[in-house]
Amino acid sequence: MREILFRGKRVDNGEWVEGYYVCKSKDSHTSQHFIIQNFRSDSNLDGLVEFEVIPETVCQYTNFNDENGKIYEGDIINVLQDRLMEVRWDFEELTWKLFDVGLPVGEINLYYNTIDLAGLYLETCYENQMISEVVGNIYDNPELLKADKEKLKQITSRWYYG
Repeated sequence: MREILFRGKRVDNGEWVEGYYVCKSKDSHTSQHFIIQNFRSDSNLDGLVEFEVIPETVCQYTNFNDENGKIYEGDIINVLQDRLMEVRWDFEELTWKLFDVGLPVGEINLYYNTIDLAGLYLETCYENQMISEVVGNIYDNPELLKADKEKLKQITSRWYYG
């Protein structure tokens, strides 16, 4: 069965917490966002712990892992040791995809600037053809999003012209 988990940065200290995501309305204009841990389906709330999180940092677990742990939406993955890609949900294909960092969504050529995360995971696990690891995320490492535009041009020109 698929585990649907989220993580977010705590409001009080900025640390990451992982668990189940809940949004509670305070009034008609504001809401609070929480990550809940120690939740059990037997309706017993003993031991339940909730942390208020910054809503912009809430991201979903992809159900894939690298050698260091879970891969979440917003993680930045180094593919083939020279290509940084961000994990995002592709609403058109309804799957987790890796998108070249530094390119706005409107400029992405889905054939050349994306990799299906499930396909990458399978190749890495079973064929050892693609080497990849999480090197950061868009929240803690914004400097990784400032991709070298010249490097991206070189990579994409190789795809177009062989």
